[in-house]
Amino acid sequence: MASSCSIKSIETTADSLEMEWSDGHHSRFHYIWLRDNCPCPECLHPQTNERTFDVMTIAADQPVLTSLDLQQHQLAICWEDGHVSEFHPDWLRINCYSKSAREAKREKPVLWTAKVKTALPEIDYETVMKSEAAVLAWLDMLVDYGFVLIRNTPTVPGQVTRVANRIAYLRETNFGREFDVISKPDPNNVAYTALKLESHSDLPNWELPPGTQFLHCLEFDAEGGESTLVDGFCAARQLEQEDPAAYEILAKLQIPFRFHDQDWDVQWTAPTIARDKLGDLKEVRFHAALTAPLDLDFDDVLPFYRAYRAFTEIVRRPENILSLKLRPGDLLVFNNRRALHGRAAFNPDSGPRHLQGCYVDNDAVLSKRRILRAKA
Repeated sequence: MASSCSIKSIETTADSLEMEWSDGHHSRFHYIWLRDNCPCPECLHPQTNERTFDVMTIAADQPVLTSLDLQQHQLAICWEDGHVSEFHPDWLRINCYSKSAREAKREKPVLWTAKVKTALPEIDYETVMKSEAAVLAWLDMLVDYGFVLIRNTPTVPGQVTRVANRIAYLRETNFGREFDVISKPDPNNVAYTALKLESHSDLPNWELPPGTQFLHCLEFDAEGGESTLVDGFCAARQLEQEDPAAYEILAKLQIPFRFHDQDWDVQWTAPTIARDKLGDLKEVRFHAALTAPLDLDFDDVLPFYRAYRAFTEIVRRPENILSLKLRPGDLLVFNNRRALHGRAAFNPDSGPRHLQGCYVDNDAVLSKRRILRAKA
């Protein structure tokens, strides 16, 4: 492991080490954290990289450090019980949990409106299938923008799975591993009609909705049927700025979602807007057609509808809606928990409109991205 920066100085306190790095950065590591993360073969399995050390074997919350030995490529810590933990400076820097280090690790999505059409995040199919560097570029764009267009994908059924498998295995749902988005005579979902689809996220009625959706255009001669995308994170931030009370209501009130047909009855409750403890947006669940009758306290019903209508108005603003007329060979990949997708109505008698889709979990997307970044 090559050292990008070195430890300039180190001091001990009652419960932690305080380090200054050659680039001026400061780190603090609690003794119990260091002991719990000892990388020696006794504490971390050398093949699986899983922790075998049990923190409960420490007699107190703060193990006692007896000596330090700081060399260029290793920091050796000797504990009171005689155990020695050795840490590479790069590992300590990467895992620093100072406020500034944690802030630097936060993902900072690129929020967008319909103006993104002038510079779409896109990539060519052949490069994605032949180059891991291209896969990494694709996934970087997907994380940043929440969607990517893969151009010139062969118009062969099943090709969508081949592309998705560049990341990982497929996520199977009640619609199967692959699904065909066409107008059907007996649909069990409005997607299988020619009707307009308002902006929505797929399968909010699942405990864990699919993370990344793939939609591959195989045929498209119908009149209408343009695909639409809205950056749900951008819309949520607009709501937060324009109506903070509405934003808080949608982030706190859990509402019911349900899909049911003769074979399935899948239900879940969740807030419309999900965020982490730092306030970063993690998910937007938004699907009017799959929202079940509200089961809220009486006094929450009207405030919810007011907040929901305020958010819906933002989502439906023309300046927020990216409209794309997919061509055969276009493969739209998007974060289903961020990018709200929809479709204009189309005339099924004017020609075919056939898309084939599948899902991959976001865990797999982020895992693949980390692996490729480590190789780059």
